[in-house]
Amino acid sequence: MFSLTGLPQAVRRALKWDAVSAAIGGVSNGALFPFLGVILRRDLHASAYLIATLGAAFALGNLFNPLMAHSIRNRAKLPFAVWPPIISRSFFLLMPFAVAAPSFVGITVVGSAFGSLAAPAYAAVIRDAYPVERRGRLMGFVRVVFVGGAMLGSLGGGIALHYISYRWVFPVAALLGIVGVSTFARVGVPAAPDEPAPPGARMLDAFRIVAADRLFGLYSMAFFLYAFGNLILSPVFPVFQVDVMHISTQWVSYLSMSAAGLSMVGYLYWGRVLDRRGPFFLFLCVLGVAAFTPVIYFFAHDVHVLLFAAMAQGLAQAGGDLGYVNASMRFAKRELVVSYAAVFAFLQAMRGIPGPFIGAALSNWLGPRPVFLVVFGLWAAAVVVASVGLRRARNATMEQ
Repeated sequence: MFSLTGLPQAVRRALKWDAVSAAIGGVSNGALFPFLGVILRRDLHASAYLIATLGAAFALGNLFNPLMAHSIRNRAKLPFAVWPPIISRSFFLLMPFAVAAPSFVGITVVGSAFGSLAAPAYAAVIRDAYPVERRGRLMGFVRVVFVGGAMLGSLGGGIALHYISYRWVFPVAALLGIVGVSTFARVGVPAAPDEPAPPGARMLDAFRIVAADRLFGLYSMAFFLYAFGNLILSPVFPVFQVDVMHISTQWVSYLSMSAAGLSMVGYLYWGRVLDRRGPFFLFLCVLGVAAFTPVIYFFAHDVHVLLFAAMAQGLAQAGGDLGYVNASMRFAKRELVVSYAAVFAFLQAMRGIPGPFIGAALSNWLGPRPVFLVVFGLWAAAVVVASVGLRRARNATMEQ
């Protein structure tokens, strides 16, 4: 599946350090992020609305990504792909002081917001690191390594949190994250500055350029609906798991590992689908798999069946992740990749900030179980939009 022979020396170097960084970062993420919502609900007794801020945290930084893309246009991109995540993980070193829900949420929100600022620069680095005809498979390989690390981190984190307070487990995970991000700096792909901006160029020009691309618009709309559903569910999952299923941290670890295991399978397969069939076809496949998660949760009355939902979630997440990261590279010319990535990230903020709070409101109003059907409906609409995009993409290819 992953034939890594015949790669140029520069690509092999980038792949090596990208994979090493992913392995270390995966352990860090696995020991940290799967447990935030459950710790906040179970140990700190946070409301659904406060949990919703965790889902919106990453999106907060994306509001500023168009400004970030504009400011780094004529600079080497690699430092801006490294420093925001380092600053992000540094905030989690403050977790020993998070003795109440507001401080816990504040550290998580600010840290996550800083981490999301790396998106435009990261897209530019990966654009120059891997050849387009094999980019999906190479990125899939790196993400398999990341998920393997995340599985180990989740297992270790689940065991550690059973005996040790999150106030000490999370800072250790954050230190590993800093090491992983620092390793990414050795990929050796600075991502050269883009073509100089014309006189009078403004930040809003990126939105005008992207608005003229109809295929990217359809893809963005479909992905918006899919990701919006995921964000609505972000506070619903821990509420349902804790209040309805009375889940333990060990079971959170089991679900996380199940999702991670299937996402590894997904990355092994979806990268090839992306390279051969394109982003719209991949996205429709992702939606078909993702739909199993809300259906299973809606009918769930035993914690064991959540394993199947986690598997579907992990498999779909892998394809969605590859499609998300590759979208700007697939639809944009080289000099416009940073602008496309910034606009795509800004759209994530537009859904990411209200989405979790809508989920919390629906959970309080309807109860957590019916919210899963609401999200299923959103994803059905995404299928319609993606189908239109796939048809137009095929027509455009035939006309060329």
